[in-house]
Amino acid sequence: MKILKLMMVIVLMCFICTPANAGRSMEQEREMCIALNALARSHCKNPAQFSYVGMQGDSIYIFNAFYGSKYTDFFCKVDSGEVIIMSRKKKYRRSVKYYIDENECGIIEYFPAACSETHSIRCCYPKSEKELKADKELEFWQKPIPDLLQEDQDAAMKVLQNKTAKSSETKPQGQPAE
Repeated sequence: MKILKLMMVIVLMCFICTPANAGRSMEQEREMCIALNALARSHCKNPAQFSYVGMQGDSIYIFNAFYGSKYTDFFCKVDSGEVIIMSRKKKYRRSVKYYIDENECGIIEYFPAACSETHSIRCCYPKSEKELKADKELEFWQKPIPDLLQEDQDAAMKVLQNKTAKSSETKPQGQPAE
């Protein structure tokens, strides 16, 4: 009996410890970002205040947050150009428009009157390590040569100052000079 309980705990831990984004496509990652940010903006809250619960069907994302006097589940259905947000008992319902720009990023321009946030929200496909490296390389090659030389000179001066500071440290009194 104890072995069976132990095995059940191990199996349960394997399911709990899997990464949150395991098995999701890049499109689903972008949709989830759009849903979470639309929900957060509609409540005038930070997206970090919402917990991802799961997914229902193809494009309904379930989040949980403190709303009113208790924790509430919110269902966010992502359609083309619109996110429909609804609470479990349908006491809260909002519709938030978004669009996809030329870079394939979802842009939300929704500014409720009660919120102080006035910037647009941008949700793009996550970049791979190869794309991040290519972006960094492109940024390097687009810098003007004088800027690159200045960066190298600043780094060299910093190393030289560190060496000079270490060699000019004074020895405590009473010790013979070497």
